[in-house]
Amino acid sequence: MNRDDRNLIVQARSGDQEAFTRLVMNYKQYVYRTIYGMVANAYDAQDLAQETFIKAYQALPTLRDETTFPTWLARIAIHVSSDFLRKKQRQKELNERLFHYEKLEEHRQASTRWDLQDALLRLSEEQRTVLLLRTVQELHYEEIAQIMNIPIGTVRSRLYAARKKLHELWQEGEDER
Repeated sequence: MNRDDRNLIVQARSGDQEAFTRLVMNYKQYVYRTIYGMVANAYDAQDLAQETFIKAYQALPTLRDETTFPTWLARIAIHVSSDFLRKKQRQKELNERLFHYEKLEEHRQASTRWDLQDALLRLSEEQRTVLLLRTVQELHYEEIAQIMNIPIGTVRSRLYAARKKLHELWQEGEDER
């Protein structure tokens, strides 16, 4: 984090809305990439990024250390995304009950196109989050541990499990082609 961002945070905490707007401009791609990696939909990611910045603005007085702003902001983005995914899942389950939808087939037919995004979405939320923070955001294990509020060893084990599961899912896709 650079000195200008720290100054902007201090100014924004004092109520300077223009300073916060500049922070949004500096971090909008960071937040968007984090959210998109979780929800895999550009429109939802844009909406959730806006929600993230609203929540960040409201919670800015609780930020203790300006140097942790990126980690703090990523944590808010992940919480917003997780809440969205839970609501989306509840809505899906309600729709299935109301309209008696048939359950989706477990395995796609051989003619179905297989791609990496499909495999990522089949990982658990925790595995997908760790994998995306490490590979897309290129964060260090320590940063991921702070964002997810878990020990570094858990980050390593989830990352290992995510990579292994992704490899297995990719192989399944290869076999179906």
